[in-house]
Amino acid sequence: MDRIERDVQINAPQQRVWEALTSAEHLGTWFGDAGATVSSLEPGGEITLTWAEHGTGRAIIEKVEPESFFSWRWSGPLGPDPVPGNATLVEFTLTPQADGTLLQVVESGFTWLNLPPEKRDRYAAGNVEGWRMELDELREYLEK
Repeated sequence: MDRIERDVQINAPQQRVWEALTSAEHLGTWFGDAGATVSSLEPGGEITLTWAEHGTGRAIIEKVEPESFFSWRWSGPLGPDPVPGNATLVEFTLTPQADGTLLQVVESGFTWLNLPPEKRDRYAAGNVEGWRMELDELREYLEK
């Protein structure tokens, strides 16, 4: 598996969903359970996400189209730096809907990871479950 795709309908305005995806205050609440930082919201900007159980992952922002598209390359728990061989690309696409926002999340690049195939498959499968949980948390966070 090289790609994970998940769509989630969120009963919140597009601007609010955007803020939850791009600000440290929000990321450190619904995504990282032990905090987050965002150095600057532009290509090359750095994001750190910290989990009590998994440690800290680092991401480098790839592309920013305000309120509609955001992407980062991240190492998650694979290593300190998101570099070729230990990073995947995560893309967030926001589409306004009559009843809120459709958020599509795509994580790709698992086949390029410097891991043995069984570990790579296990990592990808863990991220499938991780995105299910995290995006459910995002929806709950924004709809409360």
